[in-house]
Amino acid sequence: MTKLYEAGNHVLIFAGYTDPAEHRHMAAHIILSMAGEITVMADDKEYVCRGVMLPSGVMHQVETKGNPVMVFLYDSATNVAKGISHVECLSAEVCDDITAAFLDFEKTETEEAYEMFEKSFLHHIGMGNSTYCVTDERVADAITYIRENLSEKLLCQNVAASVFLSEGRFSHLFREQAGMPFASYLIYQRIISVYGEILRGKSITDAAVAAGFSSSAHFADVNHRIFGLSARNFTKDIVFRKVR
Repeated sequence: MTKLYEAGNHVLIFAGYTDPAEHRHMAAHIILSMAGEITVMADDKEYVCRGVMLPSGVMHQVETKGNPVMVFLYDSATNVAKGISHVECLSAEVCDDITAAFLDFEKTETEEAYEMFEKSFLHHIGMGNSTYCVTDERVADAITYIRENLSEKLLCQNVAASVFLSEGRFSHLFREQAGMPFASYLIYQRIISVYGEILRGKSITDAAVAAGFSSSAHFADVNHRIFGLSARNFTKDIVFRKVR
């Protein structure tokens, strides 16, 4: 069974990552095997390890070899994403400790238990917290505006105007603060929104349109290019949990 935990600034997928096509994420990507080693191809280099941290924008492909895995996708505007600047493998010891913490969380799957698990997880990968590190209030307000209006046609110039900035100044400031261009961030948020709506019971078509895609085919194409996965990977034998 695949489980997807939605925590606001990140998503955790458990056991549902089955060797997708080569792709490039718009989020920091942390993959952790709960059993044996996995093979990761990233920027034309091969890494064989129990776990790996990948910065946003790195082209990669993963062979899980049938091992159950945890896959974390952190918003590029968080401290976690900003703290991952290069591909880095995680030791077997660290992966074992994180696995044990996850199994403790699974006993109750409450928000409080997830908070404890994430705190342990971040400690083991050398991160202090997962809060947003956007320091400019205008960009913070823009991110909130984006997440609350995904069903609308969000143009950069309109979002810029909502925080009283010119389009040019806003584009530069947004990329500097959020870690990716406005258009890329908007696509990332739309995809995450579709996952959530699908797992709440909506059809792929209804979820895609509600998130601002023109059709389910449009969503499927973008989803495959960005995450290397089809929507079917997220709708078969999956359990959804919101933990924040």
